[in-house]
Amino acid sequence: MRISLSIYCLSSMTVKQPTSEEFLEYDGAHCFRLWKSLPDPWRCPGCNRTKYEILRWTRRYYKSGVGKCPGYMGWMAGLHRHHDHSQGYVDRSIGRFPETVVCDQCNSSDGVAKRQLSLPEGFSFSPSEIGEFITPTPHGKHSIDFERAQYIILRLGL
Repeated sequence: MRISLSIYCLSSMTVKQPTSEEFLEYDGAHCFRLWKSLPDPWRCPGCNRTKYEILRWTRRYYKSGVGKCPGYMGWMAGLHRHHDHSQGYVDRSIGRFPETVVCDQCNSSDGVAKRQLSLPEGFSFSPSEIGEFITPTPHGKHSIDFERAQYIILRLGL
């Protein structure tokens, strides 16, 4: 299997930064409970960005009674509970890492790298492994180094 081992850059636009007031007014959107449960200085265990730094200006969508509406620009900071799905793929009877909250860009980078490298759908990179193959941008998207992600897979013996 031949894999393109280039760096995948998700962002090429100028990055807008929120004001302190915009950060303090952000309610967490669809991640309201997770957002409120984390202290302001919390850092994503994958990319090491703070809650303030994961807040990014992007196209947001909302649903109406008739389907998806066009969308609008606004602040968004997605959070996800990331956990190990690799039991059975890695020679371990227990998970490689505990469930932890990561930012939407780290969670997305995990999925993009798995698809690009044709990894089993159930496999998950740990937050620290994600941190090894991404380059984060405050208030922006991550760039992914697939060569580094492939090295991690080889290191794991997959």
